[in-house]
Amino acid sequence: MTLAMPEDKYIQVDGINTRYWALGEIGSPVVLIHGQGGAVDYWYKNVFVLAQHHQVYALDWVGSGKTDKPEKTYTVDDISQFILHFVEAMGLSKASLIAGSIGGAIALKIALAAPERIDKLVLIGAGGLGQEVALPARLTSLPLVGEVLNHPSPRAAKFMVQQCIYDPEPYLHDKAFMDLVLRNMSSDILQFQTRTFRTMGNVFGIKPDFWRSICDRLAEIQSPTLVIWGQQDRAFPVSHGERAAIAIPNAKLQVFDSCGHLPYLEHADAFNRLVIEFLAH
Repeated sequence: MTLAMPEDKYIQVDGINTRYWALGEIGSPVVLIHGQGGAVDYWYKNVFVLAQHHQVYALDWVGSGKTDKPEKTYTVDDISQFILHFVEAMGLSKASLIAGSIGGAIALKIALAAPERIDKLVLIGAGGLGQEVALPARLTSLPLVGEVLNHPSPRAAKFMVQQCIYDPEPYLHDKAFMDLVLRNMSSDILQFQTRTFRTMGNVFGIKPDFWRSICDRLAEIQSPTLVIWGQQDRAFPVSHGERAAIAIPNAKLQVFDSCGHLPYLEHADAFNRLVIEFLAH
């Protein structure tokens, strides 16, 4: 069985050949921002439903998916600027952001740097809200160790699914999904992501200067914000979501039980309903 995917499109952003999806012709624009090791592919359960209500844009940010992977090191701030430039290239003056994992940290950086460009925020298991992060990520920050651990293989793909998804068995037996995972674990992707992670994390977790640069300013965010978390998220603890929901003035938290780091896949129908309702009000 194949997974239904929109048509791939490409555009130059900052000289980077960038893959994106664009679908939906009604409603306000939303931009989907994946996390590290992610790609537009992972939104396959969401984009068609969202596009019934909104103009939906999703991109592989620089170093990810089918977008170019420069050999230089990009920080989260660099990637935030890259995504802002993508939004401009799409001709959008303002958009809502739906962002997962480190993509959530990117979205928060964008909301703090260019609040006038952001309508609403949906943060899913977002990074950058505290020091705690899963041990495998911390280990990749170590010189040489990260290069050894971040090696593409079916075994590595299986490990990632087991780490990210609360009930991984159905996914592990879905060849099309596992092909998707392995496709987004090529050596050049993993090397790029490792360099980026080292700018914000080390063996002890997310660096204090990084997460404090976000957490100390959460009260400045004026966009209505929906924080979504999996109760059993192994990447970032649900306490980070609680922190964001308390500190951001117009925020609410929704926690999915029996759910890991990918609520938009693990509880896709409930996730889609929740987000569409939030964006409508």
